Amino acid sequence: MKKRAIALTSLAVLLAVLAACGASAPQERAVYPSLGVDEQAGYDQANASGSAAQPQTGQTDRMIIWTADMVMTVKDTEQAVSDVLALASELGGYAVSTESWAQDDLMYARLTIRVPAAQFEQAMARLRDQALKVERESANSQDVTEEYVDLESRLRALQAKEAQLTELMNQAEDTEAVLAVYEQLSATQVEIEQVKGRMSYLENLSAMATITANLNPEQPEAAVVGEGWRPGSTLRNAARALVNALKGLGNLVIWGLVFLLPILLLIALPIVVIVLAIRWWFRRKRSKAPSA
Repeated sequence: MKKRAIALTSLAVLLAVLAACGASAPQERAVYPSLGVDEQAGYDQANASGSAAQPQTGQTDRMIIWTADMVMTVKDTEQAVSDVLALASELGGYAVSTESWAQDDLMYARLTIRVPAAQFEQAMARLRDQALKVERESANSQDVTEEYVDLESRLRALQAKEAQLTELMNQAEDTEAVLAVYEQLSATQVEIEQVKGRMSYLENLSAMATITANLNPEQPEAAVVGEGWRPGSTLRNAARALVNALKGLGNLVIWGLVFLLPILLLIALPIVVIVLAIRWWFRRKRSKAPSA
């Protein structure tokens, strides 16, 4: 009877949890940290036609993840790297990664910085001012407001389920029932931590915009007039080439006399002997033919 009573209690708890899940859905969206007046105004203008017939219950800020990529030509790459890092620090951000390398005696660099989302436009404008030329620029936004609201609703439902399971485990007296409830409670707590981690991840991404700056050095202009004619250098190069040619010819003669000639003699000697033997045999055969 005790096990049956626990089973009925568990069924009642599950029904209560399902009811809590349905009742926990928010009637209006929560308010999150704003990304700035410009972004909110743009969103309101884009959705004015779809929301005009609905009553306005309050201002709702959007959670938008901003990312940008710039390719810039700078006069001094090393100084530009310092300027970009200083800009990120000045705007309340930080550097995520820095990379630099040399190519054709010129220094190139790639930096990824994060700045507060409200300072995104200012950071982009400041970077443009630091460049001699902006070769390429792109900016992307991802609206995660709906996902965040869904995660918040799911978190409330999971927390309600956790409270019900905790209460049920405290009331259970049978060891088997306690273990069964504890297993469900542990799985629920894992889901809660996963949801909280995802929410924290979205909060961090939407709070800070990510900008990748590729810094290319200014290419030096080719000289209009060359270095001029240097006869002494030309003479030395010609003499060096002549000496190298004579060295090559001498090496060829030495190899021919020391290595190639004996090899040819060893190969030709048996052939000459065979040819002479054949000629001697034919002459002997012809000399016997008349007498016969």
